[in-house]
Amino acid sequence: MSRGWRIAGYVALAAVVIVSVLVWRFLSAAGYFTGIRQEIAADCRAIPAVPGPEDIVIDHERKVAYISAYDRRAVMSGASGANAIRGGIYAIDLSAPEEDWKLYPVTPAMPEDFRPHGISLYLGEDGARKLFAVNHPASGGDRVEIFDIAMDGTLSHEESVDSSLFISLNDVLAAGPRSFYATNDHTAKSSLGRTLGDGLLLRNSNVVYFDGENARVAADTLLYANGINMSPDGKTVYAASALGMSMYIYDRNPATGDLKAVDNVRLGTGVDNIDVQPDGTLLIGAHPKVLDFVAHASDPEELSPSQVVRIEPSRKRAGTIYLNLGEQISGISVAAGYGDKMLLGQVFEPEVLVCNQSDELRAW
Repeated sequence: MSRGWRIAGYVALAAVVIVSVLVWRFLSAAGYFTGIRQEIAADCRAIPAVPGPEDIVIDHERKVAYISAYDRRAVMSGASGANAIRGGIYAIDLSAPEEDWKLYPVTPAMPEDFRPHGISLYLGEDGARKLFAVNHPASGGDRVEIFDIAMDGTLSHEESVDSSLFISLNDVLAAGPRSFYATNDHTAKSSLGRTLGDGLLLRNSNVVYFDGENARVAADTLLYANGINMSPDGKTVYAASALGMSMYIYDRNPATGDLKAVDNVRLGTGVDNIDVQPDGTLLIGAHPKVLDFVAHASDPEELSPSQVVRIEPSRKRAGTIYLNLGEQISGISVAAGYGDKMLLGQVFEPEVLVCNQSDELRAW
């Protein structure tokens, strides 16, 4: 064999090894090799909803849950009329008897082009309340909508905030009456760039901070940044890394909004939205098998396992309190705690689950 052929063979072998390693890394990150030994059940019942109740935040003082939703599958289909599909914000009166809990619309007429994603609640010291919502308008250009919440729970649109740093917004975290953090799950602008970034597990997503006047990058080098929330005292910010299967923890300077990375908690599951309960306990909706979730996105018959992780920072412990193979809820996106209950939302299907929240933390 000639020297040229030997070199070509070595190059081909190296290419095969590199591709194999990259494929193995991606499949591992997507939970392909994750084994689910058994389900972890909870006592749940379903509340009918509109398609895609993706995020839920709870006003514990006023006993109201707010839900963002839009029909993602219909939009993704590209069918005639898909561009006209509008999403909305819905509410549940949690002061009513549990058997009477149901969704009712509170979406204002503006903005007309409204497809909400992550949402966040701001509670002012003066009692003022605002709802922040990521918006993916059909016309393009992600932005954050700020709504005022009246005493009766209805919303009125205050303003739309956009920035060149808002590239692929996923979730938002209110930090003041006009300030907020928002996650970009990708910073590449093209579909090809985003696909390659995911496949190569590039840490090219970030957290952007808007101080009320200007936006800046507050944290970067995250792998598919997703949900974001903060501790009740406002000094700690939590950011989910879906493909990194972990949660980043930052010290927050309340005066400047600056974030300083202090820890990265490996959870071994595709972390989605993060709910912080009044006692500081975290509930996280998660996808143990990300590839199953991708299949479920295009076909509702393909089930996607759903998991709820509970983290207790004060006791430095974490574990699973709910795990379903996808028959009860498929493609979970959020678990919002309310007393001994939790409300589970999902990305595509038209239901919200109300489940008992267990204090028992289990491995899975």
